[in-house]
Parts: sequence; C-alpha cells; structure tokens
Amino acid sequence: MKRDTPEKNPWGKPSRKARLHLLFLSALVLAIPAAMVWGPSLMRHETTSVAMVAGPSSQVRQGTAAVPWHIGMLRPDGLRIIPSGRSDASHVLSPNKFVAKDVRHAYWVATQIPAVLNKLYCWCGCENRGVHRSNLQCFEDEMAVTCAVCQGTAEIAYQMTQDGVQDAGKIQAGVDAKWAPRG
Repeated sequence: MKRDTPEKNPWGKPSRKARLHLLFLSALVLAIPAAMVWGPSLMRHETTSVAMVAGPSSQVRQGTAAVPWHIGMLRPDGLRIIPSGRSDASHVLSPNKFVAKDVRHAYWVATQIPAVLNKLYCWCGCENRGVHRSNLQCFEDEMAVTCAVCQGTAEIAYQMTQDGVQDAGKIQAGVDAKWAPRG
C-alpha cells in the first residue's frame, strides 16, 4: 500500500503522520486553557483535603514527596497565608458609606479587628486573582460588599474574638469549617 505524502499530494488527504500531528496540536490547544481554568481549583481541593505538615524551609511534606507551600495551604501555625502589609484599619472603607445593614456591620467589624483579619485566608478566592493578601484587604475596597464569604469570615473572626479566642490559627479553623470546600 502506497502512502500519500505532502510532497507528492499537497492538496489531497494528509499523511497519517500529519493527521496525528494535527490531532496532537488540537488536543494541546484545548488542554492548556482547561488546565489554566481548572488546575488551580483541583490543586486547592487536593491540598486542602490532605493533612500536611510544613517544615522550616517552606516545603510541605506529604508522604515522602515535598510539595512547595502556597497560599491557602495549611501551615503549622494554623494559618493559610503569611501575614503581610497593613494590620490596622487605616485603609478599611468607612462602614457609613454603605446602606445595607449587613454590609455596614461587616465593614465595622473590619475596623474593630483588623490585625486578626490580616492573618486570615478568605475562601472567596480573591488572592488567586492577585488582588488581596488577606480577609482584611477585602474590606479595603468593595470586594466584601457583595461577597458573603468575605463578610462571613469577618463575622466568624469577630464572634470568636468576642468569645476570648485570640489564636488566629484557631480562628482560621473556624473559618475553614464554614467556608472551606468539602471533599
């Protein structure tokens, strides 16, 4: 059986090798965007559903393989972020700016416990867009106006601090119990 080659038949049916190459390229074109969209959420699910212990070198040991720590992964101190930036309410939007009572209350909470909120990971995913460093920053713009996760995280933190809990790792655990993905 004689095989067609592009040199002998440039306008006819492509060779088997050319068809396989085109099939591979089309699969690659579809796989890359899918990996970019679904990859982070799959990684978050995997890393939050497995108990991990972080070492001093910011590496996380899972069994025998080392996995680099990333935002959202539980650290030995019970936190999911490395607190940074401001820990005061100097940039929190004024609660009086908002009409809705629940929104106003959430922004007021941020003015009361900014240092605590600056240590908390917010499960709304805003940090994945490179926008926020912590739950506190959700209140430094209008992110929390329409986000029940941002507001709920602040409320859990406020209630726990009112109950005498000062350990941010324990507060993060309370937030995780309410907002972390199940699975």
